[in-house]
Amino acid sequence: MTKMFCKKFILFLILFFSALTLYGFSFESYGVKGGVMYVRNSHLDSAPSPALPFLGVNAGFHLNKNYFLEPSIIFNWSLYSWSENEKMALPAEIEYADSVLLLNFIIDCPFVLKFRITENVSICPFVSPVFIFRFPIRAWGEGDSSKSDIMSYFYNSRFIFLELGTFVEWYHSPRHSLKARLDALLPVYNLWTESYSITDHFSIKASITFSFLTKNGQQRIAAASAASAARSSEETAR
Repeated sequence: MTKMFCKKFILFLILFFSALTLYGFSFESYGVKGGVMYVRNSHLDSAPSPALPFLGVNAGFHLNKNYFLEPSIIFNWSLYSWSENEKMALPAEIEYADSVLLLNFIIDCPFVLKFRITENVSICPFVSPVFIFRFPIRAWGEGDSSKSDIMSYFYNSRFIFLELGTFVEWYHSPRHSLKARLDALLPVYNLWTESYSITDHFSIKASITFSFLTKNGQQRIAAASAASAARSSEETAR
């Protein structure tokens, strides 16, 4: 069931981004990103809240005026164990004998508002749905027999988040930009599932993205820079 769901979701993503191009939304950038993700663990009888490094890729689509979509996919890994008493998956430390190593894919599609504050710098608040798909890749001890419980726990709605954040983008050359991004992942599923705490799995991500501008992106930035220079000349003339 999990594999079938993931295949359908990947197909949906392919069709969605194909539709963006077909409907004339400008493909403006693509990039690589890296950072760290803090995941709150509110359960005191398990490992402390982990800070997980991650890597990923993203793309940028210009919708209209200052509106953009900037979908991304990142991956990291985490250790979990199954608590039979609590009937929940809990973070495990690396030395724990009965744990499962999970490979996590985190997919978002932020709706972004870009506000240019200088000629080369923009500030960009955004909101996005987020989906976290987890796959077991190795187990130790009794973790092998609890993989199905851990997967059932997470795929019972516990992969749906709401993301709020902002990033600052610096166009340091005509073809490249650098983004410093900070965002919060709200575990909205805690509103309707049985949870130890409403803040369990609340996460914060900090990342740096190095982007390459396509011809569309370069043309838009050049036009915006020219318009900004023209306005500055008019104000100086007055």
